[in-house]
Amino acid sequence: MTLSLPNPSSRLLRAAQAEQADLVRHRERLSDERNRLLDELRQLDHALAATDRRLEVLAELAGRPLEAPAQERETAPRGGADTASGAAPRAVLRGPAVREAAIRVLLEQPEPIEALHYRRWYELLLEAGLEVAGKDPLAVFLTQLSRSPLVRKASAPGVYEVDRQAPLRIRQRLDRLQAELREVTVATPGPIELGAVRARRHELDLAISQQERALEEALRVLRATDDQAAAPGAARVG
Repeated sequence: MTLSLPNPSSRLLRAAQAEQADLVRHRERLSDERNRLLDELRQLDHALAATDRRLEVLAELAGRPLEAPAQERETAPRGGADTASGAAPRAVLRGPAVREAAIRVLLEQPEPIEALHYRRWYELLLEAGLEVAGKDPLAVFLTQLSRSPLVRKASAPGVYEVDRQAPLRIRQRLDRLQAELREVTVATPGPIELGAVRARRHELDLAISQQERALEEALRVLRATDDQAAAPGAARVG
């Protein structure tokens, strides 16, 4: 004998359909709010990138590394000590300039260095006549070092190394992200999936922008170091 469930009543069907419609509208509102926040985040991300590029251009025009504001320079103990002793003041670094200078200093060492503890790396930066702004310069240095697209952790704790193959890996990630963005862009989602697709496009735009900036920084630092090494009479900074 075959048993079958009774068909749902028309009242239950109408209630289910109304609930479904309410949830669809609620999801659309959530999706719109998420997209708005992602738009704001992307605008901030682009504004930060534009500001960093402007600072880098100004630093190149000035012919010296980026300097910290006056209140941050006051917290740099070694710089203050040098000034008090009558020695030439140190160039004070902040933000991305810290990690870029750190990589250049390491790559310009007379003997190739495969990996180095971050404390010794920081000492090399100081020996090169450079200073890191902040109340805890070593912590700032480590933070910036870990953010560099050219630096990766080694096997030993606290040891880092320069990854010259980073540009290749960044390009590969860019290719994958751009391929996914193309797939998402040409897709034809239904009304319910449209919000999720828009959100994914924003996420991919952000990821692509971040990888492009990382690639730009990696190539710029490596190119500057290679140009310095190829210059006639080039010598180690310090």
